[in-house]
Amino acid sequence: MRNERVAKQFSTNGHSAEMERNRGRIKTYSRREGRITRAQLKALNELLEDYQLPYSDSKIDILNIFPGVKRFAIEIGFGDGESLIQQALQNEQTAYLGIEVFRPGIGKCLMQLSKENVSNVRISTADARDVISHQLRSDSVHEFMILFPDPWPKARHHKRRLINPQFIDLCVDRLVEGGTITITTDSSDYADQVVGVLEANAQLECMVPIKDLSKRPQTRYGRKAMRAGSTVYEMRYTRLTREFVQSA
Repeated sequence: MRNERVAKQFSTNGHSAEMERNRGRIKTYSRREGRITRAQLKALNELLEDYQLPYSDSKIDILNIFPGVKRFAIEIGFGDGESLIQQALQNEQTAYLGIEVFRPGIGKCLMQLSKENVSNVRISTADARDVISHQLRSDSVHEFMILFPDPWPKARHHKRRLINPQFIDLCVDRLVEGGTITITTDSSDYADQVVGVLEANAQLECMVPIKDLSKRPQTRYGRKAMRAGSTVYEMRYTRLTREFVQSA
C-alpha cells in the first residue's frame, strides 16, 4: 500500500506523467535507483506532499510560494540533498528548488529537511528539462547548480549527458542578468565538453572558480572524488547584461 501511495504521488507531480509523454526522448539518468530503506519510504509517504512542487504547465510564481525572498536558485540532481540543505540553511532569503528523480535520495533529503525545519526548499521529481521548459519564466532564476552530473563515461553514452548546447541555451534564457551557472565534475572528458558548450554561448562569461573548498557546496560524490585523489573541475559562468551582448 505504501509503495502504491508513493507511486501515485510521483505520477501526480510529474515523475511519471510528463516522462511518459516523452518516452522516446534520450534519458540523461540511469534507470537504476538502488535500494530504498523503510525510513526513506516513510519520508516519501509522509513528507513529500509538504515539500513537493508538483509538475504542471503553469509558470512558477516564486514569491507566491516564498513571500519576501530575494533570490531563486535551482539544484539539478541533488542526490541526497546534502548541498541543497546546506545552502538553504545558510541563505534564508533564497528560495531553493531541488530537482531529483531517484526516490532513495529524495527520501533521505526529506528526512533532513524535516529534521532541520528547513522552510525555503521545494522538491520536484520531474525531469529537469521539463521543469525548466514549462515551469520557469525567462529571467527568473538567479543560480543553477549542477554538481557532479552523471558523466556517462562510455563514448556510446555521451549522447545521454545532460549538458549540451540546447540545455544550456534553455538555462541561460531562464537566468536573470548576472545570474550564474555552476557545474562540477571529476571527469576531465566531461569537463572539456562542458567548457566547450558554455564558451560557445555568447551570453555567458567565465567566472573565477571557488578556490576555498570549504566554501563549495559539499556532496557525497565530491568527497568521494577528493578521497580518490581525483581532480574536481568547477565551471562557473554568469549571464551577461543585454547591453554588453549587443555591443560585443
